[in-house]
Amino acid sequence: MKHLLLSTFLLSVTTAALKAQTPAPAAPPRPVTTWEAVDQPMSALLNGGHRIISATGPSFTLERSGKYVACEVRPAGGMRGTAETTSQCYRLN
Repeated sequence: MKHLLLSTFLLSVTTAALKAQTPAPAAPPRPVTTWEAVDQPMSALLNGGHRIISATGPSFTLERSGKYVACEVRPAGGMRGTAETTSQCYRLN
């Protein structure tokens, strides 16, 4: 009887420990988004007809004819000490 209780106890502890180590189910996969580098600076895109539709800090969303571009502007100076303001833009659709 003593061995049966001990065996039952050890089995329940082992089962609980295994359940605690089981990883949570993975999140559902997210759809792929277009993220293509644009070889033009933000100023050229604006001069070419894009318009700013959203701005948050150094990030801008541009639009022209239903096509969207996300840009980040890095001003001159700052911690890097760069001499010019630069931008990096990506096509979203």
